[in-house]
Amino acid sequence: MRLLPAAILAIGTLCATTQARAADPDWIFANSGPGGQPMIISHQGTLDVMFYRSASGTLGIAFHQRHGKYRNPKGVETAMAMIGKFTVALQTFLTGQKWDTAGGDLKPDTVPDMVNALKNASTGALIPFEHDPIAFSLKGAMPALEDLAHYARAHGESLPPPLQPAAAAPPAQPGLDIEKLAHHPYDTQHGRKMALPQYDIAANCDRAHVEMLDTDGECVSAEQKSQAALSAQWTGYDSDLRGACLSLVNDPGRLEKYQALLMCLSRYQDDRRQWQLVSGSSGSDDILPAKNAAPAATGQTPDHKQ
Repeated sequence: MRLLPAAILAIGTLCATTQARAADPDWIFANSGPGGQPMIISHQGTLDVMFYRSASGTLGIAFHQRHGKYRNPKGVETAMAMIGKFTVALQTFLTGQKWDTAGGDLKPDTVPDMVNALKNASTGALIPFEHDPIAFSLKGAMPALEDLAHYARAHGESLPPPLQPAAAAPPAQPGLDIEKLAHHPYDTQHGRKMALPQYDIAANCDRAHVEMLDTDGECVSAEQKSQAALSAQWTGYDSDLRGACLSLVNDPGRLEKYQALLMCLSRYQDDRRQWQLVSGSSGSDDILPAKNAAPAATGQTPDHKQ
């Protein structure tokens, strides 16, 4: 009689393991982790596998056993997760007599070891206390985790190394000062032709609405309205301001590109018009070195007086 619960447990474990091994998981992005932090989730049979950015800025792992049949002995507080040679102990949260979720935040110095293990591991194992391992697939987990890191960077967040984006190398030359440019009364590119770019609105809005708390449809509608306004007004903006705003908007982390481009151009074109009124269009020649070029050879020096 004492063997019967063990036999039932073994059958349940075998079923869960088979489902996890058979899964070809898709990793879903969600902004519903602890404290509203972003996360990626893979549904594998009755097991949900999750990686999330914790409120403290590090990375966390969680497992949720839906409709689990495993009963925890009294006092069980941990479960082990194995990814290749990487092993971590996770806290187990109980629902009645069943373990519901095992998870926890990683220490920043352990994240590199886990990431290195993820690069080579195709499956992992969750080991509840005194129960057989439950296998889960890691197919696609590493690219999804990198997407999570890019999302964090785009929203002013970060993850510990090696997921935290490396510091950008300093530019060889200082970037264009758009504030200074807008306070020059002339188009420094002299009307150079520049086409309005075609952005993938659907792709940009796919994630943009997560933080803005609107829907895909609202984001797409706002982007289309901004695109239409830019198409109608494009040639009315000075070429140098168009180039400067495009360089800002083309940052890979920026998502609502047409809205940002319209806002940038409207602001700095207005600034230039105001500066023209205030300065009487006398301006500074700092951005127009061509105006200070040496005159053509006439047999006279620039400061020669007759």
